[in-house]
Amino acid sequence: MGILALFVFIAITVLINVVLKRDIAEALLLGLLGVALFGGREAPQLLWHGITSAISSEVTFAGMAFVFMGIIVQSTGLIDRLITILNSIFGRLRGGAGYVSTLSSAMMGLIAGSTAGNSATVGSVTIPWMKQTGFSSNRAATLVAGNSGLGVSLPPNSTMFIILAMPAAAASSASQVYVTLACAGAYAVLYRLVVVWYWTKRDNIPKTPRENIVSLNEAWSQGWRSPSIFLGIIIPVLLTIGPLASWLKTSTGVGEAGVKAISIIVWVPILITVIALIECAGRIRRNNAQFRAQLVRDLPSFATVGISLFAALAAASIMEELGVGDQLSNTLDAFDLPKWAMLLVVGVLAVIVATPLSSTATAAAIGAPAVAALTAAGIDPTIAVVAVLLCTATEGASPPVGAPIYLSAAMAEANPTKMFVPLIVYFVVPMILLAWLVGMGFLPVYVPGV
Repeated sequence: MGILALFVFIAITVLINVVLKRDIAEALLLGLLGVALFGGREAPQLLWHGITSAISSEVTFAGMAFVFMGIIVQSTGLIDRLITILNSIFGRLRGGAGYVSTLSSAMMGLIAGSTAGNSATVGSVTIPWMKQTGFSSNRAATLVAGNSGLGVSLPPNSTMFIILAMPAAAASSASQVYVTLACAGAYAVLYRLVVVWYWTKRDNIPKTPRENIVSLNEAWSQGWRSPSIFLGIIIPVLLTIGPLASWLKTSTGVGEAGVKAISIIVWVPILITVIALIECAGRIRRNNAQFRAQLVRDLPSFATVGISLFAALAAASIMEELGVGDQLSNTLDAFDLPKWAMLLVVGVLAVIVATPLSSTATAAAIGAPAVAALTAAGIDPTIAVVAVLLCTATEGASPPVGAPIYLSAAMAEANPTKMFVPLIVYFVVPMILLAWLVGMGFLPVYVPGV
């Protein structure tokens, strides 16, 4: 029933939103109800389980928190002053904001594996910048959501360690997977830079006119306090990853549990909002009426983002209860195909499962049979693990459920449904192809000790 529920959820969402032109939040709510009905007599309990899971999810809160954060940094003018500084450095390069956004996602991917956290932290700064330098709202949001997968396609990440903990991956070590995934992830980053170049050409993104680019000295003198917004990103990252986090775990009363309790995607919007309000307190007092008007104008976006994320997460939780992962695993075990075909089947299957589930849940659901199937087809165990990871990295870009889609759309004031096809064409399908090329050996990667 889990597989059927998955396809029904996608069908209902597409029918209501794309065909009948209803709001995405309404479509996802109806899809949630449709999925719950597969529980039969247990439908009310399943629906309640999905609702409670979604309500307690930090992503639901983070989505609305980022909407509020966006309103604050825009209405106070803080983001405009920061963009002026960035534009004075990169403005002469066509599509410069898109390149910086992509490389920033890659850097975040190297320190944090969360797709939602990646899109939220990077998008909060680069989406407004991209919009001001010629990218449409949909393009900016699509790029950030598509790049969110770099949190999984670059090491280290929890998905990698989940697969490594399985008996099917016993022939590969963590160090081997780390190095090999870094090589394969570099291809993913390079490909995304090519996408930015192509979009820049196709959409005729202009160079910023010279008269609109102030000198770095002038931009810095007017907005030197605006980079303080990055403290809202740096502080949670330092507290959860790296030497400071290790010290807090071992040498203080905070402990490992305390450090794990610090959520990047929850604290980033809170800290940035607080920093913006402090930094711009004087401007708010001088423009109080304008500030209140913008808050009132943007309040409806809270409902759309909150309901969309809630319904998508609740449906994913119900499908997991219905056993979509186990059922797909059993199906995969029954295949007996040559290497090239098995790579395609595993790639498509991993993407399908990663659509309603997170990459970690996908790895837990089909990671073992996927790696075993690829290894049995003659693929090196380390390469097999990497191929599966590359495919599960589509989690954030897979419509209609991926949380980064709605987080990015909210920050860009874009229509999520207009992002669906570009996300599939430019980010989902290419990742399957990349995994296939790596698995077949057509794209060389370094595997230590092999």
